[in-house]
Amino acid sequence: MKKFRFEQILKIKQQLEEIKKSELAHQNEILKGYIEKKLEFEERLNEAKEELKGLYMGVFFPNEVRSYSQFMGNLKKRIDIQNQLIYYQQAKVEEKKRELIHSMIEKKKYEKLKEKHLINLVNELKQLENKELDGIISYKIYKSLGDNSGR
Repeated sequence: MKKFRFEQILKIKQQLEEIKKSELAHQNEILKGYIEKKLEFEERLNEAKEELKGLYMGVFFPNEVRSYSQFMGNLKKRIDIQNQLIYYQQAKVEEKKRELIHSMIEKKKYEKLKEKHLINLVNELKQLENKELDGIISYKIYKSLGDNSGR
């Protein structure tokens, strides 16, 4: 029986696809972390704004307002940095998705080749079986003709 000659390549393509899937999952986890960090900064910023409003309602000192303003300014900078990180990470995720899709297409090509190989093998086996059956039938016909003529 003929062996599929690209079996090793197919196995490598399958392994490569698994690697690409894990890389994509890893990049998605990093993206999720950046988004969570951004949400945390935004939540802190909103809390600081509420505290500052509370200060304005009562007696406040200019130093307190200045520190809240600096704190909120730093949080806004951090949020901007997180937005940039999220943007770049989304680009990485998209690149990993493209790589995974390409890897899946490559693997699919070899799976189709293997499927065609198996279909050809089945057809060859059927042809051999039919040839054997034809030989047996011919032998039986020949033998029966020989038996009838000899009596």
